[in-house]
Amino acid sequence: MLPKIEIGPEYLVMESGTSDGTQIKYFKDNNWYKIDRYGGEGQVEELVSDILTLTNLPDKDYVKYSQIKINDEFGCMSENFLQPNESFITLYRLYSNIQGGDLATVTARMDYDEAIDYVLEFMDKNAKVDLREYLANTFAVDALILNEDRHFNNLGLIYDGKRFRPAPIFDNGKSLFVGNKRYSQEKAMTENKKKAFAKAFSGSFDLNDSYLRKYRSFAFDYDRIESLLREKISGEDTVYDRLYSLIGIIKK
Repeated sequence: MLPKIEIGPEYLVMESGTSDGTQIKYFKDNNWYKIDRYGGEGQVEELVSDILTLTNLPDKDYVKYSQIKINDEFGCMSENFLQPNESFITLYRLYSNIQGGDLATVTARMDYDEAIDYVLEFMDKNAKVDLREYLANTFAVDALILNEDRHFNNLGLIYDGKRFRPAPIFDNGKSLFVGNKRYSQEKAMTENKKKAFAKAFSGSFDLNDSYLRKYRSFAFDYDRIESLLREKISGEDTVYDRLYSLIGIIKK
C-alpha cells in the first residue's frame, strides 16, 4: 500500500513550459509532489530511480522519486535538488534570456549534428559548462524508457550565484507509452516501439543516444534490471511489463 499525504492548496505550484500544457505540482517541506496526469507517471518515475541505483551513475546526477497518494490521487514525490543558495534554469529559458527567441524553433531549422553542436557551443560560451556528458547520460535513459517529453524545459542547469552546473536527470514520467495514444496492447512491442518519438534534437531515440554515446559515464546492466522487473511484472499491461519487453528487444 502506498503512503498517503494531504496537501492544502497553499502549497500548489503552477508551472508552465511542459509540452502538454500546464502541470500542477505541490511544494512542501522541501519536497516536490506531483499527481499523475495520464496514469502511471509516478510508477515510471520510481522505476527509473530504481534502475539508476543499479548503475554507477552518482546519486547527485539523477532525482530519486517514490510513489505516493496525494489527496487520494496517485502520484510521486521527490526531494528538492536545490540548495538554499541555488536556482534552476532550463536550457530554454537561459537561451531566451540571453539570445531571445525559442531554442526549439531555432534548432528545428538545423541539421541534427548542427543543432546539437549549436546548443553545446552556446552553453559553453554563455554558461561556461560542458553539457556533453549530461546530454549523453540523459539520452541514454530516454532511449531505454522511450521518454517522449524530454524537451528544452526539462533539460537545465543549476546556478549557485557563481557558476553553472548540469542539473540532475529528472521528469521521466511520460515514458513507457504513458500518455501515448498510438500505443496498442494488441500489437507487438516491436511495433509499438516505432510509435514512440523523442523531442529534443531528433524524433529518434537511437540517434540521440548514439550521437553522444562516447561521452556517457555509466552503463545499464540489463540482467540486473530484468531481475528487478521480474519482481514487479504481472503479465498484464503495466509499465514494468512494457520495459521488460523492451529490454528483451534490446538484448536480441
